[in-house]
Amino acid sequence: MSLTTFARHAILLACALTAPGLAGAQSYAPEYFVQFQAGTAMEMVSRLPGFVFDGGNPSRGSAGNVLINGKRPTSKTEPLGDLLGRIPKIGVERIDVINGGASGIDMQGFASVANLILKPMDLVSASATASSSVMPDGSLEPSLEGSYSLKRGDKNLNLALGWRRSPDFSQGEGRRTTLYTAPTPIAEVAIKGAGISDNKSLKLTYGQDVLDGQLTWNGGLAPWSYQSLIRNDGATPSLNFNNNTGRTLEQGLAYSRELAPGTSMDLRALYRTADIATDSASGPDSSASHGRSTSTASEKVLAGELSWQALDGVVIRGGLERAVTANDNSNTSQVNAQAIAVPTGSAWVQESRVEGQLSSAWQVDSSLSAEAGVKIEHSSLSTSASQTEGKAYVYPKPRLRVSLSPSPALQLRLRLEREISQINFGDAAAYFGIGDKALRAGVPDVVAAKTWLCEGALEYRFWERGLATLSYTQAHISDLIDRMPIRTANATYDVAGNVGEASADNITGMLNLPTDSWSLPQGQLKLSTTWRSSSVTDATTLAPRRLSGEQPMAWRVEFSQDLPQQRTAWGFSVDNGWSNDSWQVAERDTSSGSAWARAFVNYRPASNLMVTLELNNLASRVITYDRAHYAGGDRLAGGVDFVEHNSTRTQPFAMLRVRRDW
Repeated sequence: MSLTTFARHAILLACALTAPGLAGAQSYAPEYFVQFQAGTAMEMVSRLPGFVFDGGNPSRGSAGNVLINGKRPTSKTEPLGDLLGRIPKIGVERIDVINGGASGIDMQGFASVANLILKPMDLVSASATASSSVMPDGSLEPSLEGSYSLKRGDKNLNLALGWRRSPDFSQGEGRRTTLYTAPTPIAEVAIKGAGISDNKSLKLTYGQDVLDGQLTWNGGLAPWSYQSLIRNDGATPSLNFNNNTGRTLEQGLAYSRELAPGTSMDLRALYRTADIATDSASGPDSSASHGRSTSTASEKVLAGELSWQALDGVVIRGGLERAVTANDNSNTSQVNAQAIAVPTGSAWVQESRVEGQLSSAWQVDSSLSAEAGVKIEHSSLSTSASQTEGKAYVYPKPRLRVSLSPSPALQLRLRLEREISQINFGDAAAYFGIGDKALRAGVPDVVAAKTWLCEGALEYRFWERGLATLSYTQAHISDLIDRMPIRTANATYDVAGNVGEASADNITGMLNLPTDSWSLPQGQLKLSTTWRSSSVTDATTLAPRRLSGEQPMAWRVEFSQDLPQQRTAWGFSVDNGWSNDSWQVAERDTSSGSAWARAFVNYRPASNLMVTLELNNLASRVITYDRAHYAGGDRLAGGVDFVEHNSTRTQPFAMLRVRRDW
């Protein structure tokens, strides 16, 4: 049987087995969520049948899959889950779940999108949350959060305050063993570490109607600090101390209005800065050596988009975005407390980007939707160590998405898209910061990686809340950025650069299984797994290997159950941790973490009061880091001269949280 014949038979069989289910757009009123005791919009979204919440990554320009009145939040510093957690259920009119596409909705590449429709009503709400991590030694790390929302007519105000202290759960007790190939004794060191982060936040959003449109301003300030102390008890005991501080400041402005029936305009402006100062010290006593660095990053964005419903079911969008991002950092070192701090390097990097887009979405009928478009990106990179004016590059980014539902329960999706990566400022600064420009004379400047993605997915919905998804993604990458050598007669340098082409394949499966028929009413079992395979030619040895940082296999099991009569919900989750390799010119590193298990219980003594107990890291995760170093600083020319094995066992901890709503 040929592959084509097999695929045709498989699709026909799937269509024959389908039962009535959910497809297109499905609406859920607040009454539906009473059975789940949902009190906020986030709790409602998490209970949507067959919907998997994705908060996106706003700082990288990736939006989440939940809209509010058809719009995405403009803030880059506030997680989407936090924003939804501040919206009370009483303010929600309904939630529309859109599968595949719908007229007027920009799916942003997601298979499903939830559109949260708020009630046009005056509303005052507030919440306060007190929580604390309870560590194995009995110590407490408290956190406080509060929010206030006011809606009067066309005006709305949201204020959120937060203070969170969190231990570094990757720290613990362990050992480091170093085995040398030369006749040198094995070195063993006992390691004991602890760290704590302190985060404060102030976020304010104000909106009102202006000139027949909606104007929204958002601002945020988030100072933070992190301190850690690691003790190494070997032949020569030593201490490693880190003290990092910083803050993020953001201001955003958005304006949207209808220009004519079926035509709308969205304008957006954003300014964001981030300052970071690090101080690391090491040594046996107060005469430790110090390394200090400061970094200032900024981002400025101006964007506009026009949307026109040309025909019934046909939407055309066009837009333009201008973004300038910059990073300025400097480093100093100090041998001991009496020595003078010596500058060891500084770099300034700026990327300027202009992107235009034109796309069209068609909702042919309830079973077929498609979207096609193209973005043209003009990008230039300037650095303090290269040329005064950066080289410019033009990148076309076409995309095509098709969604077909042969029956109400079955959906087939196809996506073809070209993606352009963002250059890591640290990589660019390190590359251009090489003192002798002759070393990189034969190596071109670092450019963004380009990826062609082809994805096919099959989604089947069953019963009321059941969902099964299988997807396959193939990626072809050109100008991949990784570590590469620059060799001279006297030394080998390790720099970031474009190492050539690569390929990557992902297969992802997910199953959401209601457990009502298993004598576990209102229960949901979620199983997910991802298999990854990739290939790239190693820039140092010229031998094939997988991509750095790729985890070959990942899986996760989750279960939750709502018990309305007991005013309780409980659940657990477990995953297989992580394991990945990275290759540098002089060494190969392997990082891994064992399984992570979590259990929780939610109890509502009253409709506006929630008490949560979480038990985390029940499997006492073991974190290992293996480092194989090669003689001569080159994996091509030298053999392994030592192997270092680090193993740290982390401890379980509990979290107690109390939330009160008004």
